[in-house]
Amino acid sequence: MHKLLIVDDHRLFSEGLRSMFAEVEDLTVAAITHNGHAVPELITTHAIDVVLLDISMPILDGPGVLQLLQKEGLATPVLILTMHTSLKDVRKCLSLGAAGYILKDARLPDLVEAVRQIAEGGNYFHPKIQQQMLAFFQGKKINDQTKTRLSRRELEIIRALAQGDSSKEIAERLFLSDHTVRTHRRNILLKLGVNNTPELIHLAMENGWI
Repeated sequence: MHKLLIVDDHRLFSEGLRSMFAEVEDLTVAAITHNGHAVPELITTHAIDVVLLDISMPILDGPGVLQLLQKEGLATPVLILTMHTSLKDVRKCLSLGAAGYILKDARLPDLVEAVRQIAEGGNYFHPKIQQQMLAFFQGKKINDQTKTRLSRRELEIIRALAQGDSSKEIAERLFLSDHTVRTHRRNILLKLGVNNTPELIHLAMENGWI
């Protein structure tokens, strides 16, 4: 059973989500708050597995909450759940460590799938957001010299990430430690000058590596 924390200042929306998730066998809403400052304590108290976080909130906004979690050293995965579709908002949240981004008009089955993927260490992005990110990276080519700096192992990891595999799954498949895979991921981001895994995947798609 995965425990969820909803962080949203629209109480009716949050309670509606709680009711909907009550019908899902492996997910439960353990806590709801409209106060971003309360998130670290709630994560610890309720052993939260996934945080569902809105961007616009009066006390502390979504990016502020993500920064707070980094400061507190909390690695609980965060799914942004919002109506904001601007690429600027998306990239800011991803650069601060969000594991996924989905819109509030998503169907419940899609939201459930997003939460499950993120709980298992993966990523999830609403189709509208994927389209924006692909458009952003269109024409952004990596020269051959940069690609040759990527090792065969790093290219294998990029392809596995594109399939939605988590670091743990990649480690098991390639007979590596989870720590080694995470180190490879950091090095790949540095070499290619991207901020996060979704940007890496879209860049790899644009350059025909996957």
